[in-house]
Amino acid sequence: MGELSAEALIRRERPAPKGGWRRALYTVTGGRLNPGESKTERRRQELEASVGRAVLPEEHQSIVVLGADPRVGATTVALGLGSVLAAHRGDRIIAVDAEAEHAPVTERLPLKWHAELPLQELIASREAAVRFSDMNRFTAQTTSGLDVLASRPEDTASRPLGLEGFRRISDSVERHYPVQLVDAGSGLGRPAMPAVLARATRLVLVSAPTKEGAGRAATVLDEVRDLGFDELAADCAIVVDRAGTAPAVEDLRRQLADRCAAALLLPEDPQLSAGRPVELDGVRTPTALGLLELAVEITEGFGRARAGGRPEGA
Repeated sequence: MGELSAEALIRRERPAPKGGWRRALYTVTGGRLNPGESKTERRRQELEASVGRAVLPEEHQSIVVLGADPRVGATTVALGLGSVLAAHRGDRIIAVDAEAEHAPVTERLPLKWHAELPLQELIASREAAVRFSDMNRFTAQTTSGLDVLASRPEDTASRPLGLEGFRRISDSVERHYPVQLVDAGSGLGRPAMPAVLARATRLVLVSAPTKEGAGRAATVLDEVRDLGFDELAADCAIVVDRAGTAPAVEDLRRQLADRCAAALLLPEDPQLSAGRPVELDGVRTPTALGLLELAVEITEGFGRARAGGRPEGA
């Protein structure tokens, strides 16, 4: 047996590439030629690892996703973020649909199972979900492991989802889940919004990729401050949805970053267009990276304790 050189001792075998021409070359040569993983794939793995290793604080995490305008993609961002967290963490993660006027968010997700009981029964009784097995009857679950508490127009037909209704939902959710994503729709005019923001530990604001959209996002941040949630506004993460590659979009991102903790770009993706199912396996690589970068921003924020508290009555 020949002597092992120092180079041989420290050399590490490259992992097999997972896709593209690199995987094809590796496959047709039986592994003899291994170009290794691309920089993009290595970046993706780094982001996934960062999301998975972030340590949760003792405080329940309620991440509210709010659209600066209608149809800017708040639901898509909420479900995409929730799916990423569920796929790469071992915690129980739930998405809560606080926009009962529209079709339930479960219509945008590939499901393992549907809920057995309607949301209205959870709102009606404080004892409806004392045990996790009880709570499980109100939730659907996606193929990525994300639990979903969906609302339907008929759930709140007799009375819009208001302060007390959302409080009861949150009390049940917080009993069983360390992390919830709240799809809050667009605008701050809904009756439940004071309770939604009062329970929030982090705000994600979704903006259109235009000058007008950025201006509206800045206005919404001012409105959040006017409601007494200065810390949420300051620590907000803004997502510029359906962003292109034009320099003007990057300029908008930089301008918004001056108003909040972080501003990120989420590229336009046919898989995430209006009404399409939110399936992580189907999105383009830049989109997957954008959602992972948002998830890293959120999970790194787990370590930042909130200086303020919930306003009285929340």
